[in-house]
Amino acid sequence: MVQENRPGDPGPGNPASERRRFPLPLIGALGGAAAMGLILVLVTLSGGGGDDSPRSDGEHAGLADDVEPTAEATIDLARATVVANNNPTSVSADDRLVIPKFGVNAPLTLKTVGLDGVMPNPDGPDDSAFYDFSAWPGKGGAPGKGGNAIFSGHVDSGRVACKNGSVPPPCQAVFWDINGLRIGDEIEVHLSGTVHKYRVTSNQPIHASTGPWDQIVSSTAQESITLITCGGDFNRETREYNNRQVVTAVRI
Repeated sequence: MVQENRPGDPGPGNPASERRRFPLPLIGALGGAAAMGLILVLVTLSGGGGDDSPRSDGEHAGLADDVEPTAEATIDLARATVVANNNPTSVSADDRLVIPKFGVNAPLTLKTVGLDGVMPNPDGPDDSAFYDFSAWPGKGGAPGKGGNAIFSGHVDSGRVACKNGSVPPPCQAVFWDINGLRIGDEIEVHLSGTVHKYRVTSNQPIHASTGPWDQIVSSTAQESITLITCGGDFNRETREYNNRQVVTAVRI
């Protein structure tokens, strides 16, 4: 996230009427002390169900060693295994998120959503995080494997240079333009030498605190991807945006 004088702020020669506002990346509140922010806390996520669900204390309630698994528990565990197999396990230096309309060609960084439900930030202003929801049955997915693959990226940067270090902060980060995606625009995910193509079906601002994040990151019957960045109004005291811009697209 940006602290002061973020791109688009009114300033000399830049009247408020020309200010551009972009709903930014991630699900949840951006870290207030971070130079960029996309920390997504999935506080409303529901787990696999029953005693196999993540608990708020960070511990996982599994079956005791001396207890015979019930049929219901066995089904839940089997379902969790299937979902885990649909989530990403690794990315390489050649794997990319590509948005032809805006010339975006971003490297992917694999991030794991743990039992605390936190979606870690991308590594920098030029990267896109790709999330492994294996700990959350029914969430996430991966191109070519089904489900709903979740990606995030910064919209701007206040302390770290953008464009491979060539543009000093404050600067426009990798997802600066995604609020300009329209229904029918294409997004590509390049993984392991295969290009997976998707067509945008929706693009909307979602409130960071009250949005239906459980639904947004849930797996879908038709293979899809979801892009998330920050947006809305920027609070200079907390250094957080109040919205997230969420783009969904389906496999073509």
